[in-house]
Amino acid sequence: MTTPGLLTAIASAAAYALSYVCLRKGQADTSPPDSGLLPVLATSLAMLLILTAAGIGHRDPVPMSLRGRTLAFSLASGVVGTFLGRRLLYLAVHRLGAVRGAVLKGLSPVVTVCLAYAFLGDPVSWRVAAGLLGVLCAIALLALENRARPMRDRALFSSGAVIGVTAACLQGVGHVFRRAAMAGGAPASLAALIDVAVATLACVVSFAMERKLLQLWRHYRLHLSPWLLAAGASSALGVVLFFASARLIPVGTVATLAASEPVFVALFSWILMPQLERPTLYSASAACLVGIATMLLSHAA
Repeated sequence: MTTPGLLTAIASAAAYALSYVCLRKGQADTSPPDSGLLPVLATSLAMLLILTAAGIGHRDPVPMSLRGRTLAFSLASGVVGTFLGRRLLYLAVHRLGAVRGAVLKGLSPVVTVCLAYAFLGDPVSWRVAAGLLGVLCAIALLALENRARPMRDRALFSSGAVIGVTAACLQGVGHVFRRAAMAGGAPASLAALIDVAVATLACVVSFAMERKLLQLWRHYRLHLSPWLLAAGASSALGVVLFFASARLIPVGTVATLAASEPVFVALFSWILMPQLERPTLYSASAACLVGIATMLLSHAA
């Protein structure tokens, strides 16, 4: 029998996947200079603030302050995983599409498991090796698909693939930081809110230092796509649903169901934007491989 926790976990994976599809549509409509990062983060932060204030985002008691390593890891996860990871991931999605970007993102749990083994002492089983093999096979499928492209498209794919792999590594590091923060006693909802808030602040500061903030303001004042706002809202909803399901069923089960994210991305892409995103047999197979591989890694974690 399907429990509410299972349904909530599946809805979380679908919400995350939908955010990437909406992001790709917003990128195609307006060509944002930052690949849509700033409005997505800002919208996610606003949604989390509203949900937290309404009492939907958490039920755990929130301490007056977070100190020491717990706060440090929460801040680090926001800067490394959410800001830097998403900045590169969104650029990869812009160049490769939502499906291929989600496949490359499948490397992040591999990085998470390896770092958790090296620094947190987590055990490693045969599932880790099998999961890694699945992810590498998925990337190999994308490489085979790329061989049929014209030379100009190959160069674009290669650069996008490097960016996507780097983004996955950064997000994997961010996940380890987030786990360390949770181990230090931080409530899940508060850690998520700090994560997104710090990422948004880092985004604004970074663009200000690069002297791009005024350019972004002018662009979004005239060309803000509702698809980017939908991507931010969907991403925030995914976070809330993830933590809600973790209260009802074991978090390992939640993580396992979240492995279906690349498959949802392919499905939503075919339904919502068949002209913009045309997954091939290669990319669809790669998405399924990443889903299976991540399930193995989730059981191993």
